[in-house]
Amino acid sequence: MSAFIDALAILIVLVVIAIIADVAIIYIARKVAARNPNASKLQRYEAGNPPVGEARYVFPIQYVGFLLMFLGIEPIIVILLILSSVVSATLPITYVILALLVIALPSVYVGYKYALRIAYPKGFIKKSSGR
Repeated sequence: MSAFIDALAILIVLVVIAIIADVAIIYIARKVAARNPNASKLQRYEAGNPPVGEARYVFPIQYVGFLLMFLGIEPIIVILLILSSVVSATLPITYVILALLVIALPSVYVGYKYALRIAYPKGFIKKSSGR
């Protein structure tokens, strides 16, 4: 087999493993998710005990959008980096850059929309606009 077919076979196996892992994680998350929330289920715990005092650090939620954008774009860049080493002799760099843009821009757009939704909830926008 040629090196391209070997690399393609490895890529296909990795994609199949990733899809199976994603489906398994979603299935487990839906089965384990809290049903019928009440005060004791929603209460914050520290090592299984009720908290003592205030939290020392509150996670800044406004940075979650950047995390989503990074998590969406990073696998695409890794896959294109792997493919660029295989096809660099046969394809011009413009095709690789065009493929990067076509694959990565939707992921960045979705991450940006989630970042806006997290940073500026609908109620916050209505209250701050003064209407």
